[in-house]
Amino acid sequence: MMPQEQLVGRQAELGQLGRAYLAADSQLALVYGRRRIGKSFLLSHFVAPYPNIYYQATQQAESEELKSFTNAVRAALAEAQLPPDYSFASWEAALEYLTENYRRPKRLVVVLDEFPYLSDSTPGLASIIQRWWDRKGKKARDLMLVLCGSAQTFMESLDGAAAPLHQRFTVKVRLGPLDYRAAAAFTPNLTPADRARVFGILGGTPLYLRQWNQERSLRDNLLALFGDPGSGLVDSAELVLTADLPDARASYRVLQAVALGATKHSEIKDKAKVTSERSITRLIELQLLRKMVPATDHPDRTRRSVYRIADPYFDFYFRFIATNRSAIDRGLGEQLIDGTILAHLDDHMGHIFEDMGRYFATELIKRGELTADAVGSWWSTDGQHEIDVVGTSRLVPTFIGSVKWRDRPLDRAVARDLERDARALGIGEEAPRLLIGRQGAGDLTGLAHYRSISIDDMYI
Repeated sequence: MMPQEQLVGRQAELGQLGRAYLAADSQLALVYGRRRIGKSFLLSHFVAPYPNIYYQATQQAESEELKSFTNAVRAALAEAQLPPDYSFASWEAALEYLTENYRRPKRLVVVLDEFPYLSDSTPGLASIIQRWWDRKGKKARDLMLVLCGSAQTFMESLDGAAAPLHQRFTVKVRLGPLDYRAAAAFTPNLTPADRARVFGILGGTPLYLRQWNQERSLRDNLLALFGDPGSGLVDSAELVLTADLPDARASYRVLQAVALGATKHSEIKDKAKVTSERSITRLIELQLLRKMVPATDHPDRTRRSVYRIADPYFDFYFRFIATNRSAIDRGLGEQLIDGTILAHLDDHMGHIFEDMGRYFATELIKRGELTADAVGSWWSTDGQHEIDVVGTSRLVPTFIGSVKWRDRPLDRAVARDLERDARALGIGEEAPRLLIGRQGAGDLTGLAHYRSISIDDMYI
């Protein structure tokens, strides 16, 4: 399987797999992440320099899957002595064949993509692999076996305490969305502000980002991607949920409630009409929902928490698209784009830009320009004070910042508000202050500890 396009923003994961390949010991890898996140694309780049057998399951019967896998082995290994009409009788036979017959200077990578489909057609496949690994696989240094899949719950369960493959995996890669800076590589011709808007709409999923046409306007892209009932983005969020959650309806309602303004636990359960904690907990585990606590509170000890949708695409979808699906299906997508989405997009971008600001602050820490071991936000118990960016070292504030998605430089009024909130937090005047805005800040004369950051700065 040869990659056709450049790999963007996956250097860490590619390096992780590369180090495993070069390791002396036998390797059994687990690669997973939600649909459309780029797992197969990553693996196609990983295996390209090496001898490989890349097999993607197709939801067929076991005999058909084995026949197709045999053909993949025959095509990949010229020296394979497999008659044209021969098929492996079982997965045990297939793994045994590769273990006994592959001998080359370079290790062979065998990828079983869409592994949950294979497990459906062959009950107990994980146990089959476990027996092979324990008897021969962990000694077969010429092979690296990679199991890949989108059903995150199922893939995580493969390494569960009671699972046959528990503690057998030598490397595990969970692929998540790209950050805003990596996502910008898909729209290099846009201005930083427009790149941010694309991120606020599509998030960091490569497949979605590839669909944005840089030659067309914001409105035209919204019409094509969300105004047309035939667009895959109109129902992609629902498909992701159903792939991981047996009963996605409760999770759907939870995300809908959060997108429409319910941020506290009790509010979410009330509006979503859920009684079990499981829906909220599972969405957090799947990294679709994020639980936030004040930066100075210990996350395991505080009761002060709010919930946000973690992925911008899901946030956008459940705010604007989910409640208007019937209108889109009736051909009223243009009215939705013009009357609702474009009218409220700047409001939607507010908290997206705050997340971007916190991410950029983390980048400044990595560069050595700020000091902290964590970055979050903070709000007072009485609800009168809130700070968008708070860096902390062992829960003690080290710097603070204000983030505003407004199309003019941030003025001294923003600085005064930040100082008022800083006094409530109890942070000293000497601590660095950040003013993060699309056009940065205006005159900072006399504000020695203030730093202006524009959206241009955030994309350098």
